[in-house]
Amino acid sequence: MNSNTDRIGAAVAAYDAWLATHCAVVPGALAAKRRKMAKDPFAFLRATCFRFVAQYPVLDLPPTPAVPSCGDAHLANFGTWRDAEGRLAWGVNDLDDCALLPWTVDLVRLVASALLAPAPPRSRVAAATVLAGYEARLAAPRGFVLDEEHVRLREFAAPMPAARAKFWAGIDALPGALPPAEWQAGLRIALPEGAAACRFAAREAGLGGLGRPRFVAIAEWRGGRVVREAKARVPSSWIMAGFPGAAAVAPEHLASVPARVPDPWLRFHPGYVVRRLAPDSDKLAPPEGDAAGLLALLEAMGGELANLHASAGGAAAVQAALAAMPADWLRDAAKRMAALVTADWEAFRKG
Repeated sequence: MNSNTDRIGAAVAAYDAWLATHCAVVPGALAAKRRKMAKDPFAFLRATCFRFVAQYPVLDLPPTPAVPSCGDAHLANFGTWRDAEGRLAWGVNDLDDCALLPWTVDLVRLVASALLAPAPPRSRVAAATVLAGYEARLAAPRGFVLDEEHVRLREFAAPMPAARAKFWAGIDALPGALPPAEWQAGLRIALPEGAAACRFAAREAGLGGLGRPRFVAIAEWRGGRVVREAKARVPSSWIMAGFPGAAAVAPEHLASVPARVPDPWLRFHPGYVVRRLAPDSDKLAPPEGDAAGLLALLEAMGGELANLHASAGGAAAVQAALAAMPADWLRDAAKRMAALVTADWEAFRKG
């Protein structure tokens, strides 16, 4: 291949071909994914975790302890859900690419995503903010419950009437489609006992997961509707790419470690995962035009990554390694990765 455009095109095609070996890909969703990837570097980052895996070694960071990692940390991969007590919880809400990885991976990807956002913070401020949240939670891992604390997060997470109306309008617009029989059974089991008038539909959502089958079950239950979604499970991009030292981590284990608030509606099955959809159980977008709000989110995101990283009892080793890192290592690594992603995106857009 004689150009970066050719290389990026081949890498995207290779990933799509790999995906097709693990699930029944949806061609229309793959086409939509490529259109969205061309929009801006942030969208490209979200859609191409496999490229981040390939580029990460060029950062040449010092060897660090491996920890249970999200694997796909970025601004749009955090959200809310209700726990078994009805409390509003917040954290990483997609563990599709989780794996045992160097603890630096999640931090670099998160800060790089902030630098690629439409209104990015200064690189040094973004890195310092994420590290502040990370160090605090490493010392004292604890889940994010928004009922008593985290006022700023609660402000972003409480869906306004317009957001609720938009959610239900989106559900109404979903085209009817029947999932595989096994998925139908899993979706029905996830509904409340006595739920009636179940309608199945196909859904497209996210960016990294576009192309995978997604189906929802919509049912009436005691005066209102309830929704459950089933999405195809595939191996982590880090495992797929053969990243040195990467090892599989069970997402069902990572989702319920003691330092996180478990989502009682999140259920993992062979080949697919089921979760509740609702206006208060979805991804939480960074606030537009609110610089202080974005920094509050970044600090919390750093803390949530620490909750995952400390889950296997290795917090002390990470703290020691963090203290030995060069000054500005995170800022410098994130800036370089953001530049690499931007170059990839420009090449992809040309193609």
